[in-house]
Amino acid sequence: MEPMNTRIVIIDDEQHCIDTLQWQLETYVNDATVEAVFRSSKSALSYLQKNKVDLVFLDIEMPEMNGFQLVKQLEPIRFDLIFATAYDEFAVQAFKTSALDYLLKPIDKSDLLKAMEKVRGKKEPSRYPEQMELLFSMMKQGSLSDERMALPTQAGLQFVSIKDIMYCISDSNYTRVHLLGGTSHLVSRTLKEIEALLPLQQFLRIHHSHLINTQKISQYVRGDGGYVVMDDGKSLSVSRSRKDALLRKFGS
Repeated sequence: MEPMNTRIVIIDDEQHCIDTLQWQLETYVNDATVEAVFRSSKSALSYLQKNKVDLVFLDIEMPEMNGFQLVKQLEPIRFDLIFATAYDEFAVQAFKTSALDYLLKPIDKSDLLKAMEKVRGKKEPSRYPEQMELLFSMMKQGSLSDERMALPTQAGLQFVSIKDIMYCISDSNYTRVHLLGGTSHLVSRTLKEIEALLPLQQFLRIHHSHLINTQKISQYVRGDGGYVVMDDGKSLSVSRSRKDALLRKFGS
């Protein structure tokens, strides 16, 4: 059976960015076709409303109508969406938290190919209404500490308050996220990926298998590496290599 051809639209107000991405797709991706390119969201809006597409690469900062506003005009979205953005590290963190794919400009070949693999692995197009609302909120607030994040679970997306996360424990290629109140969720991301989403000032990796909310520690017991006791009574080992980082966190 022939692989399904992915129909792509590129929207970016900078022509050189369009040219570069189109060249990369045509050179490195053999099961996709760039159907149309647009330098403004307004001109792209009519096309997307009338034509069936599989994937849109969307810039964020554009005159007249930015990428976020375009998405809201198109809801419900019937295609996969990848932001191609020059935003800073905070914004990238926000995109991840909202379960949106993204590529940071200048776009790296390996990142592009990974994003395309992610699109191919999906059984149906993504649906973004609540994730987009979270993203808008995070961008306005400028902080993740009081916001929610989307946890990808087997059943779908579980939205939780970041401040309610007690600790996260590695489970091979998955992570068990434990919350206040005793509930937990098995998340289809590695502990390293979860760590990258959480604010560094609040969360700390104390072991290759343990990531904790430092505001939820009730006790630290010294030892070779020692261990922490969390507010729910759970004891978690601290590795020797991460002991100093934990002590520095509390000025010890």
